[in-house]
Amino acid sequence: MAQPGRDDNTSGVTLADTNPAAAPGATAAGADEAKAKYPKGIVLGPDGKPLTSCRTCTSSTFWASMGKTPKTKGSATTATAPSATNGLPADCPPDVERLGNSSWTLLHSIAATYPENPSPAQKDDLRGFMRTFSRLYPCWVCAEDFQSYIKKDEVRVEGRQEFGNWLCMAHNEVNRKLGKKEPLELPTSALLGSHIVKHSAILPVPRHTSDQNLSVPYPEPAMASIREEGLKEPIEVATYLYKRLYEIGVRSLHGLPGDYNLVALDYLPKAGVKWVGSVNELNAGYAADGYARVKGVSAIMTTFGVGELSAINALAGAYSEHIPVVHIVGCPSTVSQRNGMLLHHTLGNGDFNVFANMSSQISCNMAKLNNPAEIATQIDYALQQCYIQSRPVYIMLPTDMVEKKIEGARLKTPIDLEEAPNDPEKEDYVVDVVLKYLHAAKKPVMLVDACAIRHRVLDETHALLEKSGIPVFVTPMGKSAINETHSNYGGVYAGEASRPEVKEKIESADLILSIGTLKSDFNTAGFSYRTSQLNTIDFHSTHTVVRYSEYPGVKMRGVLRKVTEKLDLSKLSVIPSPDAPVALPTKEEDSSQTITQAWLWPRVGHFLRKNDIVVTETGTANFGIWDTAFPSGVTALSQVLWGSIGWSVGACQGAALASKDAQTDRRTILFVGDGSFQLTAQEVTTMIRHQLRVTIFVICNDGYTIERFIHGMDAGYNDVVQWKYQDTVTVFGGTDKTAKKFQVRTKEELDKLFKDESFNNAKEVQFVELYMEKKDAPRALIMTAEASAKTNSKDS
Repeated sequence: MAQPGRDDNTSGVTLADTNPAAAPGATAAGADEAKAKYPKGIVLGPDGKPLTSCRTCTSSTFWASMGKTPKTKGSATTATAPSATNGLPADCPPDVERLGNSSWTLLHSIAATYPENPSPAQKDDLRGFMRTFSRLYPCWVCAEDFQSYIKKDEVRVEGRQEFGNWLCMAHNEVNRKLGKKEPLELPTSALLGSHIVKHSAILPVPRHTSDQNLSVPYPEPAMASIREEGLKEPIEVATYLYKRLYEIGVRSLHGLPGDYNLVALDYLPKAGVKWVGSVNELNAGYAADGYARVKGVSAIMTTFGVGELSAINALAGAYSEHIPVVHIVGCPSTVSQRNGMLLHHTLGNGDFNVFANMSSQISCNMAKLNNPAEIATQIDYALQQCYIQSRPVYIMLPTDMVEKKIEGARLKTPIDLEEAPNDPEKEDYVVDVVLKYLHAAKKPVMLVDACAIRHRVLDETHALLEKSGIPVFVTPMGKSAINETHSNYGGVYAGEASRPEVKEKIESADLILSIGTLKSDFNTAGFSYRTSQLNTIDFHSTHTVVRYSEYPGVKMRGVLRKVTEKLDLSKLSVIPSPDAPVALPTKEEDSSQTITQAWLWPRVGHFLRKNDIVVTETGTANFGIWDTAFPSGVTALSQVLWGSIGWSVGACQGAALASKDAQTDRRTILFVGDGSFQLTAQEVTTMIRHQLRVTIFVICNDGYTIERFIHGMDAGYNDVVQWKYQDTVTVFGGTDKTAKKFQVRTKEELDKLFKDESFNNAKEVQFVELYMEKKDAPRALIMTAEASAKTNSKDS
């Protein structure tokens, strides 16, 4: 806000400068004229006339009681605004000088006490307060100026440091307009609330700690030196970050190099983390997604602006699907940001937060590593939240922070990755309610969905299954959550697209224990569930819902454990589940040599082996895999909710790399359509480069099949140019030693390949062209596409 300051180094407002003539853009002549016309202390309104104060203080009765100012001998009478010392009430609005000084005191005090990691509600409160403050500020010139400043640079509410820095920059803007020569430097966390200037520190806002009235006679570089000398085990910021990533399970860092992250990449070997460069940031993001689904967590590094925006689609998908990915963005130095320099990879407007603001919508935590005193805490908290919430976090690493020293002794204490336990009293109550309905049920079933996998409650789920013997089913997104060789496993439930026997079993149940449910359109075959909430108990990572009663904060892990522990089998009624159906082709279908969707997917089940990783692309593969019976230990990867075509190729690379890093020697098998493959085909070169154990089946059926069945069966926009797909392997660096190529057009050829031992046991990349009919699709896809088309055509 355009509040002038005194000539000394205290915050405040020089009264005459609040006249309109002193506002930004006014001429010097205009300012001089205004100062000459009105005495010091008079504030002008937008109409150029003096403003009044509160009516109490300016009533004629009050002024009469004040009396006239006595005229001293030899001096002229001057019209001055009465001050508080002349008898103004204590609660009278102060003059603009005292008002400005008090306002800055208030704002910097708020900054000093604002939380380091505020809740969403606290962020909203601060954002709302600052906007209201800017509108209601008594000095209209300052109010308008502050509103303009907020419009240009929105209030940064991510944490104490961010808000404190933003506030100091706002204060600097005021000082610049006033012609102050010594700008305020951004405060460290230890001095937040103080104004650090070039040669001395002043404290208009003493911090509410033992540091009150502290005076710091050192410039910031000296402060940094003192701070580093006090460290027990100094370590570079980059090394600390990578060591923490290694600690939580990351062995490979995906991404692309850029000038804002190059120095940071030099520190990877010190932490034992391997660099895996992808061909573009989007593919790197997809790969990080796949890596996290297999390894538990992953990381990607991009460069500021151009790099991070290229990856943002992949990170949005990870957020949507509850995948824990650490996104590290190398960005310009804090000095460059503070000075608003016109740098490459920016929008040219001096705003260095615009891209971070975009990512804030798809991240569960934002960490801007601007202050060495807080960086270790920020990193630890971000990684903890990434893992516990199972969603991406965003870490902004300025170039001048990469080699700063922070406390390495913290590394001796591992990050606590355990979620906070439920409130015991609330948990016990919910458990009793669940058991009441479970013991009373005659036909209970379990339905396991994606978030049971994402939030790591499969052990608890299987424990309940083993003790209870309740029939268990999965959703499309939950496929592979349950051991499909288990006697209680009944198949995939997806509403109208389910097998008849599965549909009947679920929809006739009088109690459904729904674990980690995620009822998206494709996961429910166009919202075609025919179940009642009155018969459903939903277990989630943040709450539990029993029928229509919601219990916020009562997380599923603790509830499932206690339900299993307290379950009374003598009160439990269980009807065995039907055998998981496997669709077999008719004799007519079998007699033809053309490979069909109905024939293919049951056959895939015979090809798969224990502990395989199966990646299916959005499209025919995502739906066809419903009819594939998995051996035990198979991990299925799909992106049913976000559904970004091309995702699977990058995810396959990440999944295979995760298996290699874990030294598990699992096969990673990808089924992808030709249209989707063309979007991200370059990632095959990364698979070859890192010698990953991958088998790729490209389903060649002339375009976008799922789109054809939703709309435009014969439309040209659903066609793709036919590539010589096998040749891409050579183009991407494959040789006879590093990659094998196959082409199959008949059932006989595919059966032979599935039974080939060298094909099954291969360690290198294998690439298979699999030709199918253009208008053929899995039954589940056809039914879901019809439901989706109906949903799209509905009026709002």
